[in-house]
Amino acid sequence: MKNSSAVRIATIGIMSALATGLMFLELPIFPSVNFLKFDPSDILPLLAGFIFGPIDGILVLLIKDILFYLLKSGDIVGIMMNFAAGVSFLLPVIYIYRIRENRVFEIIGYVVGVLVVSGVMTVLNMVVVPFYWKIPLKETLKYLPYIAGFNAIKFSIDAVVTALIRERIEKIFE
Repeated sequence: MKNSSAVRIATIGIMSALATGLMFLELPIFPSVNFLKFDPSDILPLLAGFIFGPIDGILVLLIKDILFYLLKSGDIVGIMMNFAAGVSFLLPVIYIYRIRENRVFEIIGYVVGVLVVSGVMTVLNMVVVPFYWKIPLKETLKYLPYIAGFNAIKFSIDAVVTALIRERIEKIFE
């Protein structure tokens, strides 16, 4: 059933809409740095990546970020950072899992994905935040432990939830 283009397109649309809705569930992980908010919206693009492939997972990421930008955010930099985080997590997870589609490679993918997204977003924030907030790099460095920790926590939660539901969701599309 997952080979049907109509099913694939409809599923991408539904997953994008659900992921957009999940972006509204924002919970601060570190109250002292309240601009870093957890939302479970990256679970659905990851599921789409497992079911249909990485391009479709990225498409769900892109659609949910565009919809959230239009519906609520209005912050193009924040949305672009969210997209970069989602892609830097999704790609390692899916490609490592595809090496050998079993639970061990899935878990290795999650671990590598969490490490990659934490590193990528730490570096990206060092570049973007000083320009966006118009603050010196020295001031930005205070936030880097929070940024790295936030991404590690957020995407670890996303990985655990996805690991718990992935097989059940994939069975629907067989």
